[in-house]
Amino acid sequence: MHKLSSLALALMIAGGVAAPALAADSGGFDSSWYVTQLQYKGINAVDANDGWNGNFRATVELADGSQVFQYFDRDSLQPVNASKGGNTRVLSRLDTGRTAAPASTDSLLIDNFFD
Repeated sequence: MHKLSSLALALMIAGGVAAPALAADSGGFDSSWYVTQLQYKGINAVDANDGWNGNFRATVELADGSQVFQYFDRDSLQPVNASKGGNTRVLSRLDTGRTAAPASTDSLLIDNFFD
């Protein structure tokens, strides 16, 4: 009986330790796997984040040390355009006209908002 309760206690402790680790990856996106796969393809990826429409976003370090976001297809790992998925807008004549800023002779350093 004592061995059975010790075994049950050990399983409860192991389950309590493993549960947070499993919950952290509940979405099914393994960023380290995607980073490794991109590195095998010669892309200097340092991080990957789950995206939308079957894509993911990778943080890629360039030769000069700067970092940029690049988007890839989850299945083929091929680069995709960042605006894939209907991120477009139709412009009207109101959007394309050139207008000048309103003329102001007041100083920006003086607070006369409540005057």
